[in-house]
Amino acid sequence: MTTQDRIKNWLYRVSQPDGLMEREDMCFLMVQARHLLEESPKIEKYKVVEFYSDWMVHTKLDKSEVSMSILRDITKVIVKNWNPTSNHMVNEVSKVIGLSELRTELIKLFNEYNLPVAIFEIEENWKNLVGFLTYFLADKSISFPKEKPIKKTKFRVIWEEMISFEKPANFWIENLAIIGINDVPHWCVELGGDKKTTKIVGLLTIEKE
Repeated sequence: MTTQDRIKNWLYRVSQPDGLMEREDMCFLMVQARHLLEESPKIEKYKVVEFYSDWMVHTKLDKSEVSMSILRDITKVIVKNWNPTSNHMVNEVSKVIGLSELRTELIKLFNEYNLPVAIFEIEENWKNLVGFLTYFLADKSISFPKEKPIKKTKFRVIWEEMISFEKPANFWIENLAIIGINDVPHWCVELGGDKKTTKIVGLLTIEKE
């Protein structure tokens, strides 16, 4: 049975009147999406899908170019909104975390293999999938490698961009994690540098297409 066949069978099952999705369905989806990536000649187009499929199966990510870029971009958002902390910052950090990009890439990936995409296009379905995804991401941090300056060239470029931002204090994002507060997913960032003891927490919002 091919990866496409497995996905079609799964989509048929969850589309039935009694075919409610469960948490484990998100694991299945991301594993199969990763298999499609490995078969695709256009794998470079799907960096966010690759990143999230890695994030689900690792307790910590510190060697991913996408995760390094996320930490850099969150640093930039916080610099712009340092005083005061605003709803705009909460939404902008959520945007950087990339759930809307994940949705877009999954639709493109499924279209590439002529697979149905309604499960991603229907808003309620997508909210359910995001809820399952964040359950598996809970407390799995993404961070910069401990050795600094970063040895790998592409990481060094991202690192240098991040620390060069003009900001009110010498800080950067050391860690990002998804946490649950009253069963609602939030993002939590830990700052490094002069603000090392500081944590910032915000609601993980989902952008509508």
